[in-house]
Amino acid sequence: AKAPEADRVSPTEARAPQPRSDSRSLSRSVSLALRSAAAPKKAEAVLEMSCDYLCVRTMHVSYLDRDGHRRQCSQSGYNVKIFLPQSAADVEVTFSVVGGALVHAVDRAQAGPPWVRDEAGCLVPERFTYPSPPEHTQFFMRGSSLRSFVAGVDERHCSENLLELVSRDFACIRTMRVAYVDGAGEPQLFTGTGYNIKCHVPSDARDIDVSFSVVGGGPVLKVDRRDPTLPWVQDANGCRPKESFFYEQCPQCVQYEIRGYAWQAHIYRVHEQPVRSSSLEEDIPAHGSCGGLRAEEDGRELFDGAPDAVAGVGGIVDLREAHSEYLLPAEVLLFEPTVTEIFHHTVSGKQGSRLIFLNTPLTDAENAALRELRELLARRGILASASDPLPRYMETHALRMLQTCKWNTSKVLDMMKTCVAERVRRLPIAEEDVIDDLRTGFIYWHGRDRKCRPCLVFRLERLGHLARDKERAIRAVVFALEYALRFAMVPGRVENWVVIVDLQNMMSSLSPLHITTFISTAAAIGLTLEKVYCGRMVWTKIVNMPGSGMIAKAINSVIPAEKKNKIEFPVDAKASLREHFEPNQLEQRYGGTAPDLGPRETYPFHFFPNPRGRGGFARSHSDSSGDASADSASATQPPPAEGAESSGCGFDEVEHFSMHEAAGIAFHEGLLWDESSAKARDRWLQPAVTSGLPPDAAAALRERHGLQPVVCRSLSDWMALVNPKAVAKVCTARATSSCFTGSQNRRTDTLRSRTCSDDAPAIVEVSA
Repeated sequence: AKAPEADRVSPTEARAPQPRSDSRSLSRSVSLALRSAAAPKKAEAVLEMSCDYLCVRTMHVSYLDRDGHRRQCSQSGYNVKIFLPQSAADVEVTFSVVGGALVHAVDRAQAGPPWVRDEAGCLVPERFTYPSPPEHTQFFMRGSSLRSFVAGVDERHCSENLLELVSRDFACIRTMRVAYVDGAGEPQLFTGTGYNIKCHVPSDARDIDVSFSVVGGGPVLKVDRRDPTLPWVQDANGCRPKESFFYEQCPQCVQYEIRGYAWQAHIYRVHEQPVRSSSLEEDIPAHGSCGGLRAEEDGRELFDGAPDAVAGVGGIVDLREAHSEYLLPAEVLLFEPTVTEIFHHTVSGKQGSRLIFLNTPLTDAENAALRELRELLARRGILASASDPLPRYMETHALRMLQTCKWNTSKVLDMMKTCVAERVRRLPIAEEDVIDDLRTGFIYWHGRDRKCRPCLVFRLERLGHLARDKERAIRAVVFALEYALRFAMVPGRVENWVVIVDLQNMMSSLSPLHITTFISTAAAIGLTLEKVYCGRMVWTKIVNMPGSGMIAKAINSVIPAEKKNKIEFPVDAKASLREHFEPNQLEQRYGGTAPDLGPRETYPFHFFPNPRGRGGFARSHSDSSGDASADSASATQPPPAEGAESSGCGFDEVEHFSMHEAAGIAFHEGLLWDESSAKARDRWLQPAVTSGLPPDAAAALRERHGLQPVVCRSLSDWMALVNPKAVAKVCTARATSSCFTGSQNRRTDTLRSRTCSDDAPAIVEVSA
């Protein structure tokens, strides 16, 4: 027999959880203040739709206003809210799938759940009606585009948040226990038993402890949800710990999905809806701006929400290993691409596909294609109007997608779904989750070519057990590629990578029993490179091909004609690679002078100085003046000895330290100069003025729009634009130093006047 839906127990006094440190009181107060700022006004009712990411849905709301007029509104997305006045009456809520049909009703009291049909056997559209709107109603959507349904409905007060246990089978009856401290500081306890249990916790509750058990059995034990096989977690003593969740502040909405028999019940999935408010955005650089925040780590909140709000680059968090000291030197930051590097050119000199997409002007044909894409997204309901912002995860990649799909906008929609499935749903990825896989050495970054493009190396003989675990292999690949986009690229200057695929010893290390899984994993990696990270690869060289040249000919025969110029099977790999790289950028096995790396030596990734050769930076900036010439002169000099004084504010040793900590995620996302509409142009036009443009891009912006963008040709100029507070900090420190000469002091005063005021606190400290 089925148990009651949930046996709600009135909150009673319970033993309070251990008190937290007083040092957390400030962050708790700030968090509560932000929640209050994000809460709806008391005069409004909230209708909320929370969905999985299988498809995009639309919530349609119809109601009578105070004057008796019928009002209608709709909103599409994965997590959306519609606010209604309390005077609204006769409220009706329905749902549809973007690009699909209406959402139909199901019997939520049964397993499955089954569709509801009328007397004629037809499906019944899902419809909710309310004489007057409840304070807060939340609808949970599940299923694919052809089988979307409302899996659950929750009604609560606006001052309450939801913790819910959702059973995905009826194998046993479960209990959820929630202990918390309310706003008055009193400990409270909630216990509910059944298949689906809801606990409404006050929004100002803190120190929430959630645990689970099985009726007639024991506690629910912890599993490793990062592993698709969901193995039991064991502590150092070999014991299985209990599953529990602790929150310092009450989360807005969390659903725990449980399944399994009495002694095997486990939480196999957790859906947590992040709290969003405009106040939080003050701590995160605005998209498209060059904020001066320290970029050592990105917050998980950038990647935990709906795909529409996920940042276009990054997603790797909790980094603990040190970055290379040459990860992002000035030679890369200030690289000035020529037209042959912005567009691919054929052997005959004909201009081909675009390579540089951001912080650079687009052609009329490209803007027309973007306009067509926006109109299609508006017709499908993905955008409210054709001039609305594109989803952030693909906003700066839209033109890349169009070019890859040969300007077919319908195919771009499929690529967007692939991007969500293969990239967004995997983010964020913590370093500790993939570090063992990275240290197998099957994928790693090693140096840059003479165009400052990072080099990605695949050693397939090292794929090993990862060939039999496609998900782990893909997560490692995504981590490596996002690492380069987040730290090693410069929009408008360096946006591409080159690839070496090494097949040495591959056949001897591959068991015939695992050929099928190896091919499947390799195909998945290829899909990730081609569809998710499209438009990034300039060329691929496949080296150490086993057997005779017949294998290379067979592989070459199935490569599409438009990609043959990007893939090469060099007979003399070392000679071929030396044409593109300085010797110090390549391992000895590939004709360079850098030592060959063992599997565990490949991460952290390796980058090296002078990818363009000694004095390469100086040669490319020889016509500049002022700070640029000073920087150029220093480019050919060796790094100063330890303890020696450096000139200026410490930003002249252009090839001898990395600036990745000074560049935030918004800087690496860049700006797509989309002129498909006036609103689209207005979103990037002003930020582009201070985004550190190379001369050609700055000239185009000046000619087209009459603006006066800053031409960035020196590290001092770049720092003044991207992180002025760091400049002020270093300048202030050097200005007060007794070892400064008069000329050095004059340079410091000049830099300070160009960056920010004296009382501005420094966020990033950069020392020479």
